[in-house]
Parts: sequence; structure tokens; C-alpha cells
Amino acid sequence: MIHATTIETCSVRGVCLYEMRHVVDPARGNLTVGEFEELPFIPRRYFLTYGIPSLQTRGEHAHRECAQFLVCTHGECHLRVDDGENSAEFCLNRPTFGVLVPPMVWAAEHLHSSDSALLVLASHPYAPEDYIRDYQEFLAIVSNQETAT
Repeated sequence: MIHATTIETCSVRGVCLYEMRHVVDPARGNLTVGEFEELPFIPRRYFLTYGIPSLQTRGEHAHRECAQFLVCTHGECHLRVDDGENSAEFCLNRPTFGVLVPPMVWAAEHLHSSDSALLVLASHPYAPEDYIRDYQEFLAIVSNQETAT
């Protein structure tokens, strides 16, 4: 059975939930397909997190310019996203479910299962100056952006 890609928005500005195209085949095994054209960026970098102790939190930052697409390819973890006004949390627990996190959205991954493997596709190469690692600074920047518009 073939399932088509669906994309939904959520209450956090710019965050989109993807149920990716996948094929369920009990005889041969399952397949998930992601088309880069479905993302608003062509990935320039990827990284995987794995072996994360369940009580540890990863991420806890926003990017000024970089967008990210997160898929837990094995096991599960939870993703919190926050745009300074709205927040949401998702359980990434299957390789057919991905979340697009745009720039200027705070993101944190937590509650990792012992076997979790989180794949992150990034729109930009690593650049330390792109990171906002202090939540209060993030809120001030977001507030100033809203005041300017």
C-alpha cells in the first residue's frame, strides 16, 4: 500500500509536520521516501544524534538563518518548538514523520529512547554565529522583529 506525502501547519510560526510518502509491504519490508523538492530548502548538511541518555536534552537553540528538517529514523524522541508566542511538542516515533523547523524557532529534543537515531537535514553549513543559545536573547530578538514590522 502506498501512502502519499501530507504536510500540515501548526500553531508555531513556520513549523510544518510532514507525513512522508511511504510504502507498506509486509512481504518485502517498508520504504519511506522524501523528496527534497517538498522542503523549502535543499539540504547542505546533515547530522545524526544517537546514544542520547533519556534525561538529556539536545538542541535548546534557535537559528538566525538555518532551517532544519528532523526525522527520528529509529526509536523515538520528543521535539519542543517555540516561536516566542506559541509552543508545541511532538513525538518523533516513526521514520515516516518529519518536522520542518524554520529559522527563528527555538527547538529542543528530549525524552530520547535508548535506541533513538535522529536525522537532521540543515539548509546551511555549520556556522556558530547562526546559533542563538540563550532563550532570553531569543525572546528579545523575536520581540524586536515583531515591533519592527
